[in-house]
Amino acid sequence: MSLHPRARIHTDIIVANWRAIASLAPDSEAGAVVKANAYGHGVGPVARALHQAGCKTFFVAYVEEGAALRDAIGSAADILVFNGAEKEDRALIQKAGLVPVINSLPALRDWLSHDDAVPYAVHLDTGMNRLGIRPEDVPELMDLSSAHPPAHVMSHLVDSDVPSNPLNARQRSEFRDLSGSFTAARKSFANTGGCYLGHTYGFDITRPGIGLYGGGPTPPETVKIRPGMTLEAPILTVQHVAAGETAGYGAEWTFATPRTLATVALGYGDGFPRSAGNRGYASLGGQRCPIVGRVSMDLITIDVTSAQALAKPGAFAQFIGAEVPLEDQAKRAGTVGYELVTGLGDRVRRIYE
Repeated sequence: MSLHPRARIHTDIIVANWRAIASLAPDSEAGAVVKANAYGHGVGPVARALHQAGCKTFFVAYVEEGAALRDAIGSAADILVFNGAEKEDRALIQKAGLVPVINSLPALRDWLSHDDAVPYAVHLDTGMNRLGIRPEDVPELMDLSSAHPPAHVMSHLVDSDVPSNPLNARQRSEFRDLSGSFTAARKSFANTGGCYLGHTYGFDITRPGIGLYGGGPTPPETVKIRPGMTLEAPILTVQHVAAGETAGYGAEWTFATPRTLATVALGYGDGFPRSAGNRGYASLGGQRCPIVGRVSMDLITIDVTSAQALAKPGAFAQFIGAEVPLEDQAKRAGTVGYELVTGLGDRVRRIYE
């Protein structure tokens, strides 16, 4: 028996999610965001599965992520680096065949000061006020890039999780106007939520991220998204407690009636959030088992009274998966699915299925 928590990674489901999201914008190429180790799922196996399924454009945050991804999938794909590149990254950019995303005019001047004509992308800020070249600076951008125009132009939606927000349509209109000046560049606008807004947000390349892994906003009724990860932890001990006893550090949970508890090998040292204490839950054979007491570094106590027949040392309780939706668990911990999956550490063993 392994006493480590484990994450079973379902690459076939991730591919199915990618295809389902791609179907919403059939005239656009579906890319894939695999930054942060494919959102904690393992970039090598995930990207290889997506590439074999036909994905040809990938997005990462850092140059080093892009280089590792290139080693994993080979040469027949485009890899764009959201956060751009420094001077010292240029050799690695060229060697790995990466496309840095330029996010400011000074960065563009620096990039174009070399005469090697390495491809690049440009981010236009249409409302996020985070990264990107502002609309009033686009004329200068066009002048600077006239001799060596960008291969890609992109922007980022501010509130695509809320389809009714009029800012979505305003951003789409502004991006269409601004990016239209770069006739040869491929355009990318829609994240997962943007894909759910409809095909008019697709442009040339979509870039779904969290949706590939089973999280993010609620998809349209025609699209079924399933969890790409099943996070499980083994039961170490089972004990019975009387009414009036407490659970865990600080005695924050007091039992009103006799209960059966299980202690599992998972904690904030593995990246599972401490904030899930007294709020999150596990599933054992489809029975919901609340977390009682604090989440500690290596251990969590769950109430298995409703699943006593299954609560044996060595049995695995599910904390993310088909029985415990990612966003539901994240909400109970006061966070979002992105943070929950990207925060899982190396002590959680990844098993690829």
